[in-house]
Amino acid sequence: MKNDFLLQMSDIQNTTPEYMETLFTLSNGHMGLRGSDLIQDIHKTGNPGTFVNGFYEKKPIIYGEWAYGYAENHQTIIKLPDIRGIILTVNGHRSDEEEWMIKKDTFMLNMAKGLIEESYQIQTINGESFRFSAESFTSFEHSEIYTSKYTISDSNFSGEIVIEKDLSVNKKSDHHSEVDDPRVASMKSDLTVEKYDERLEQLKTHKSQQSILFGQVNLVNGKANYKSLILDIKKNEKMTGYNFVIVSEILKQTKDRPAINELNRLINDLEYELLLKKQEEYFNEFWAVSDIELSGQDKLQKGIRFNLFQLFQNAGRNSTTNFAAKGLTGEGYEGHYFWDTEMYILPFFIYTQPDIAKSLLTYRSYVLPQAKKRAEKLHQKGALFAWRTIDGDEASAYYPAGTAQVHINADISHAFQLYERVTGDHQFMKETGAEVVFETARFWLSFGHFGNKEGQRQFCIDGVTGPDEYTALVNNNYYTNKMAQSNLSYAVELAGQYPEMITEFENSQWQDAARNMYLPYDEKKQIIKQDDSFLDKEVWPFEETPKENYPLLLHYHPMIIYKYQVSKQADGLLAPLLFPNDYDKEQIIRDYNYYEGVTTHDSSLSRSVFSILASRTGQKKKAYNYFMDTALMDIVDLQGNAKDGVHAANMGGSWLSLIYGFAGLSYQGSDLIIENNLPDEISNLAFTLNLRGNLIKIYLDNCKVRGKIIQKGKFIQLEELDNQLIVRFNK
Repeated sequence: MKNDFLLQMSDIQNTTPEYMETLFTLSNGHMGLRGSDLIQDIHKTGNPGTFVNGFYEKKPIIYGEWAYGYAENHQTIIKLPDIRGIILTVNGHRSDEEEWMIKKDTFMLNMAKGLIEESYQIQTINGESFRFSAESFTSFEHSEIYTSKYTISDSNFSGEIVIEKDLSVNKKSDHHSEVDDPRVASMKSDLTVEKYDERLEQLKTHKSQQSILFGQVNLVNGKANYKSLILDIKKNEKMTGYNFVIVSEILKQTKDRPAINELNRLINDLEYELLLKKQEEYFNEFWAVSDIELSGQDKLQKGIRFNLFQLFQNAGRNSTTNFAAKGLTGEGYEGHYFWDTEMYILPFFIYTQPDIAKSLLTYRSYVLPQAKKRAEKLHQKGALFAWRTIDGDEASAYYPAGTAQVHINADISHAFQLYERVTGDHQFMKETGAEVVFETARFWLSFGHFGNKEGQRQFCIDGVTGPDEYTALVNNNYYTNKMAQSNLSYAVELAGQYPEMITEFENSQWQDAARNMYLPYDEKKQIIKQDDSFLDKEVWPFEETPKENYPLLLHYHPMIIYKYQVSKQADGLLAPLLFPNDYDKEQIIRDYNYYEGVTTHDSSLSRSVFSILASRTGQKKKAYNYFMDTALMDIVDLQGNAKDGVHAANMGGSWLSLIYGFAGLSYQGSDLIIENNLPDEISNLAFTLNLRGNLIKIYLDNCKVRGKIIQKGKFIQLEELDNQLIVRFNK
């Protein structure tokens, strides 16, 4: 196996327990468990735990001063017990009570197969020694199963070794969250625990009214034990046992009989080797269509594969859950779903794993009723999706950087549009997506207004916050207006296909608003204006700001930050990234040069945007430097907070930097265009796109682009030019 599919301790710089746990997390979209120390000893450290996608608790938000329409409840993903860690007992002596010698020989995340492989040389306080090996994974064949294979060998004694897991719920944790950092979860949850049967307990939340079944089965020589794994060891002989931890899908009702019956059938048929075989098949299929190959960059190659691996394993797949900002790798951002999914993560899935993309988009349809209620609460028509949420209700307690980011509506519409364009799945749009697009279009018409701008009647959107959270509650944020225009135009396009779903009057209103959308522009500087007032503010005193005062949000009051011209992340520059045909190269360069000078990149979402636009405008060195920060962000802990979970949107951004940037993916009419923008440091790039059922392998090298259809789907043609590949879809 290639070494660049194996993440090992030698690959990373920061080896603190919390950081290691994040990077070595195993997940399958349903459950995720942090890669904590396997063998619990008296020096136990870190922040181990298990998360279930969408399993959360509510708690009322307490405001010092309440106002109408504020979000009502916190929503926080629940950290369940560590289902990975084990306690060893050898002839009555426990590993967590005595000073044993535990030497870690191997510890690696096998990204080719989706499992962790590790081995230890162990010597007890009494001199018993043996080798302990483990192989474990979260099953993709049955997402409710986490399983481990334990092997004892090279023992210098005969006797009994007991392997136990402490699955006690609501036990005290030694870990304390940094509650002064708004990016970290600050609420802890208690669960009601009821015995379900000898194998399982039922864990119930109090406020969110959810429950799961939680327990374990141990197998040795085909015999089951539900408490511990007991191995009778013979000197120098090998002995193997298996552990299966069951974490059921979320049960909305405590007597969800069909789900429980299916779970019981699954438990009765547990077979490790079969699950392992299926696991390898899942990952073989994933890498066959999603891998990206780079030349001469070993660390970079591994970093990119790590990002793709984490994207694949952390995506919700059941249409009722989504992709949390940290995936299922930590407590950062409380397990909430943001616009990150649609704008940074979904393109990867749309172009490589469309079924997963479809599930993630279906989640937005699933929570559309809550979005409609939110719009009604704000006395608006249509639907307003929550800025941060798990169940669809708004959970952002600070509305200037939360609810005011209404661009999320257009972000969601844009993702549906991209999905339809790439997959050709018009049936899904008719049955699921069109309603979401129409309801978001209705919101814009209600929330915005026609006003006089520069002597013309134009559609304006006031009192909003764009992607730049260091600039809040402004009029006519450029990105928001551009995306709303696209949302309205797409609604008009769909209305032509499904006229029975809308009225003639609102269709004409959408056309009017889109045609006359106000997009602020500074004629003197010849650059787009981030909003009506951004360029009128004093520029942040960057030269007087010490490095330790970044990110600014942790060192300055919002009142101070908001009065300056300073961007947390790319904002207006997202427009030419998403709509490249609307801007000439000179315009993009002017905008780029200006906004680069006032952007702190305090958000992990920022650098990929700057990399892509640098690629497209011939600034190869900048493109490469920004890309390297993006590609290796978590492996080098660039932001300093990977211990709280991976930066999932940035991982999606690393894919975008390669495909939208170095490979220049864009559209001209209905044709897809690939251009060679490779930096000098990368001589070869190869990747696969899934375009309407066609798998196309694309190769970039020496200023050339080549394409090869490796699986034929709907009608398609490839045209190779010197530095460009054109993919044409036959109608």
